Amino acid sequence: MTVLNRISLRIDPTEVVLALHHGKRAPEELVAEAHTTLKECQGLLEPRAVYEWIEVRGVKGEYVLLKSPNDGQVADLRLGKHADLMSKARRALVSVATIGDRLEGFIEHCNEEGDILRAYLADSIGVVALAQVGEAIRHLAEHEALSLGWGVSPSLAPGSLLGWPLTGQRDLCSLVRTQQIGVTLSENGVLKPFRSVSSMIGIGPGYTDKKVGSICRYCSRAENCWTRS
Repeated sequence: MTVLNRISLRIDPTEVVLALHHGKRAPEELVAEAHTTLKECQGLLEPRAVYEWIEVRGVKGEYVLLKSPNDGQVADLRLGKHADLMSKARRALVSVATIGDRLEGFIEHCNEEGDILRAYLADSIGVVALAQVGEAIRHLAEHEALSLGWGVSPSLAPGSLLGWPLTGQRDLCSLVRTQQIGVTLSENGVLKPFRSVSSMIGIGPGYTDKKVGSICRYCSRAENCWTRS
């Protein structure tokens, strides 16, 4: 079990505005406001992640068979109809990432003060920051695969991969010690702090991709995603 505490974030105010405006260009005044909000929020971001490398025993129907790192027994993880995305994997990088809960308090304060714009901008900063923590995890998978002469799968996550509901997060998170980074799981499978995410990336000699890709065409939100427009 490994914890990443030193994750460098490089957040561009223009990128924040793009996230807020679904990729559409925004006025310079809004970019300037994003720059100001970013200065206020940077000290509130606490990027960290915990991850574990797990042996993949195979895929059977909708299930990925993993060798549990805790007791060495086989653990069945139900991914649904796209479990075959892990069929070429020999190992899986299972991770949980977060930016902590301090930003959430800032957003709540902005809303209470009626400063809706600043709250929206801070929320977008959180989205961008969490994405960058996820990128650090993807780089880990890519580096490990490269060192073995293997390739990588897309990054898979409960609630995003079609057929793998958010409730599947409980089984995935049982494979890592989320408490080491201050993350807990609610009864309905929601991670707390809110700006946290779990994922699984497979690596193996059968994959041809060297970069971890997206699951856009398999995503449960594909029809409403602005990045596909």
